[in-house]
Amino acid sequence: MIDLIKEKEIFKKLLKDSKKIILVNHRRMDPDAFWSLSWFYYILKQLWEHELFVTNEETTPESFKFLNDEEIFTPNLDFDKIKPDLIITFDVASIEQLWEIYTNNLNYFKNTLWVNLDHHISNELFWNINIVDTSCSSTCEIVWDLIKDLNYTHLVNQKISSFLLAWLITDTNSFFNSNTSPKAFLTASELMFYKPKHQEIIINFFKKKPYNRLKLWGEILKSLKDIKDSKIVWNIVPKSLFIQTQTTNKDITWLLDEFLMTINTLEVWFLLYELDDWSIKWTFRAKSDLIDLSLFCSNWWGWWHKRASWFIVNWKNIYEVESEVINKLSALI
Repeated sequence: MIDLIKEKEIFKKLLKDSKKIILVNHRRMDPDAFWSLSWFYYILKQLWEHELFVTNEETTPESFKFLNDEEIFTPNLDFDKIKPDLIITFDVASIEQLWEIYTNNLNYFKNTLWVNLDHHISNELFWNINIVDTSCSSTCEIVWDLIKDLNYTHLVNQKISSFLLAWLITDTNSFFNSNTSPKAFLTASELMFYKPKHQEIIINFFKKKPYNRLKLWGEILKSLKDIKDSKIVWNIVPKSLFIQTQTTNKDITWLLDEFLMTINTLEVWFLLYELDDWSIKWTFRAKSDLIDLSLFCSNWWGWWHKRASWFIVNWKNIYEVESEVINKLSALI
């Protein structure tokens, strides 16, 4: 059992004592990983005389750039040159999610104080300080609570409030998802005091869609598969389809919530698609509590929530994995 009060007190002291801090989020960063790190970075920039560094295997994803014209991510960051005295990771449930950043800097991850901020039930708790709260809907919620606990809310400005509101809007699907709590509305109302760019957020995440992305979605939608009277709906997206439509696997992100979740008979949907390294990723959503996806997907390595989960499979035939998952899901519905 994690004593979050104690862990936060230790973290507060570490922040004050540290001179060189590296912030890291997981590979293929999603909105939660990106926003939680980014606005914590801009809070810390206003504090003390320490040096801050941010790394990932990639720079800021294109879809997030509209709120920030500054590039804060440095791929292939030289840990030897920096010699950090504190590492903070965001939304990282397992070491595998750090991939080469971890393996290339193993000495520093093993011998430097390391704090992990996360909310996944699958978190492996390998870090020195674990601020892991599975009752929170997102890592952003944990960071926001942490900033309030540390009395840093006076450092929130328009940019940071825009990041926070972007998190709320994307995480709740414009306050539609079941994780939309009274706290979410209260936080949103508090943020409006700072004049966040709420219209830009809505337009860029929900109104703008690149033409090639629509072509990809059309190809996926026209060949959907289903069983159990359309209670289970899915499709396979080979790497060749991304090449054909000049898209990437990141263009799938909003398809499932915008289209597939509108199917009135649906209980569970998923997509199976090939990543750049030819591994296979499965992304799941559940429409109700009929199936606990966190339990179902725990059979494989991945990221799990009750209604939203994914896992990655290496060195398996894509149709073999499809058959295995369909058989297991069919037995549950």
